[in-house]
Formats: sequence, C-alpha cells, structure tokens
Amino acid sequence: MSTTYLNQIELAARWRISPRTLERWRWCGDGPRFVKIGGRVIYPLADVEAYEAAQTRTCTGPTETVGPETDYVPKRGRKHKPLAKAVAWALGDDRRPNGRSARS
Repeated sequence: MSTTYLNQIELAARWRISPRTLERWRWCGDGPRFVKIGGRVIYPLADVEAYEAAQTRTCTGPTETVGPETDYVPKRGRKHKPLAKAVAWALGDDRRPNGRSARS
C-alpha cells in the first residue's frame, strides 16, 4: 500500500492559508511533519491529519498550567520577563517585574 502525500500548494489550499505560511512554519519548526527530498517538500497525509487532530481545542486559553513557579518561555527567542514576576507585581507585590523596588 502506498502512502498519500500532499505538496505545499495542496496543503495550503486544504487549510486555506498562504503557501508562504507553510514555508515559515517549516523554517521555525512549527506545523506538520514533512519530508524533503532534494528541493521537493511533501507532507504525508497521515501526518497532516494527526497535526489537525492535535490542533483541536475547546478554548483559546493556555493549554498548560501556569503557576508562580512556572516561567513563561516564549517561542523564537523573544525576550519577556517571567510571567510569575509580572503577575505578582500586578497583584500588588511591591517589586516591579524587573526585580527592582518601586521606590528605587
């Protein structure tokens, strides 16, 4: 039995997104798994369907628990303060998110 593959144009049409979005996802390491043979990129249909199933959500909130001991680690190296410090400051902690006292 042979495996069915979609090329970049076919997958972009299936999801109604730009083919460039798929290129960016590949470069960033996001999106479904793909196979690259020479310069040709193809997506196994089974992996596309598995990716679609993994993207099913019941709400738009965070998928992981975030608590005071959890630091927010953004994708692609963006520099943000840890979420726990920002939340503590917003709730009335006398220190600012940068760790300095509000009176300094």
